[in-house]
Amino acid sequence: MKDYDIYIFDFDGTLCDTTEGIFNSVIYSLECFGIKETDLEKLRFFVGPPLFESYQKLYSVSDDDAKWLIEKYRERYRVKAAEESQLYDGVAEMLRKLKAKGKKIAIASSKPQYFVDEISKHHGIYKYYDFVSAESFQNNHSSKEELINACLDYFGNPEKSTVLMTGDRFYDIDGANAVGIDSAGAVFGFGTIEELTNAGATHILNKPEDLIV
Repeated sequence: MKDYDIYIFDFDGTLCDTTEGIFNSVIYSLECFGIKETDLEKLRFFVGPPLFESYQKLYSVSDDDAKWLIEKYRERYRVKAAEESQLYDGVAEMLRKLKAKGKKIAIASSKPQYFVDEISKHHGIYKYYDFVSAESFQNNHSSKEELINACLDYFGNPEKSTVLMTGDRFYDIDGANAVGIDSAGAVFGFGTIEELTNAGATHILNKPEDLIV
């Protein structure tokens, strides 16, 4: 693994396992809409991509219905987000070691920043972040490329070879490729090694500590 100056991370499925809160909140929103979902494998698609995209792709709902479902989702998630989440083993120590080495750390997440901040503070890792690029409640359509570019802008558009994007889905790898930076596919999250390799990940991470050189 090469040593980098700036480390950008996806959040869900990369730093934090938020599946319990996401699954339960999706199920709640669908029940409010009149759909009873019992296929947990199907719900895995909600971890990572924008909610708007997930609702539309999986349930073929209109734009207005997707927005309504997101509001119902957040109605529950606001209350349960932090308690129904847990860090992946080794994440806190990995972030601590990166900061101790003088590295810059940023988040590029399709999750609303309110939730990224709240969950991170709950688990004691918010203090390691230099910048968070995430969605607002009003905007949830940003691409991963746009979110990563916001991080690069914040750091003054550094030399691309000094930056690494780490994520667990092909969206993260595609975003890194689009902006011209290296990527690390976290196979301990929701993406498979096949998915991340096929997307063109520069590195494959079996555990968070693999980032420490």
